[in-house]
Amino acid sequence: MKQVLALSARNHARQAIELFANEDQEGLSQAAISAGCAVELLAKAYIASVEHGLLAEKGDRDTVLILSGNANLASARIAEMKTIGALESLKMAKYLHPALPFIVQSDQVVLRVRNAAVHMAMVLPDELRASVAVMCRLVDGLLAALSLDRDDYWGDHAVGVVDEILDMAKSEVRRIVAAKIAAAERRFSILISGLDSAGKTVVLAALSGRTPYTIADHNEPQECPACKQQGWLVCHVDEGQPEVEYDDNGTRHEFAPRAAYPSTFECPVCDLDLQEEELAEFDYPMEIELEANSDPYSDYEPGEDWFRGR
Repeated sequence: MKQVLALSARNHARQAIELFANEDQEGLSQAAISAGCAVELLAKAYIASVEHGLLAEKGDRDTVLILSGNANLASARIAEMKTIGALESLKMAKYLHPALPFIVQSDQVVLRVRNAAVHMAMVLPDELRASVAVMCRLVDGLLAALSLDRDDYWGDHAVGVVDEILDMAKSEVRRIVAAKIAAAERRFSILISGLDSAGKTVVLAALSGRTPYTIADHNEPQECPACKQQGWLVCHVDEGQPEVEYDDNGTRHEFAPRAAYPSTFECPVCDLDLQEEELAEFDYPMEIELEANSDPYSDYEPGEDWFRGR
């Protein structure tokens, strides 16, 4: 299944690159559809490489049976499978592979553009270009997760175009970051203007201590690149599978490793706000090792089957 999904995704990705600069509406529509399909199918290929059953929508029983190779036990036909949608596929792939550069807030453009083309035959060239840039970034990230050769996947004709698209996207990110830094520096200058040294110390100490506006699993303190005060990397936390260790006395200890992955940066002093794709412009850690969970089963609640002895 992984191979079938990845091959179909490759065909769509190449077609999107070939057609997105087309001048006729039919070509633009196909590019829009292919960009979204490439991302969804390759995300599902990665999920299938981990566990086929994760593709089933809400654990649909017949779908799980079909995906696990037991279609003969299912009451539904293969064409009636209920699988997770495109957005859920990307979220799942991000959960399984946190390094995937998927940004929920902005990257959904690749799905919106596809849906507009599919359901209303509408394509806006500017949005299509943004969609294709997102596709290139996500496909490259998924290729790394799947250990697939990038040059072979894109092909000789497309790989150079993809490199140019990604370089242009990076340049745009740099321009946005530079504008954000300049605006934050102006706000900081206004904030401390007229204050003597003691006044600055009091004000900055009070502001630096504030927690981020965004509620998150973990906040990691980091220096703000604009005002040099303490800001925060806002992170989500992933917990690994429980592990077992034995101490010198032979006592068993269970724990689950934990790691935090930054999604944004917030500064409570100058109000600098950096999104996930902008963090790469600075020397921030992309993964932060946290103290392990020493009681990984504390939240476990037996289901009905356990209580009924099933």
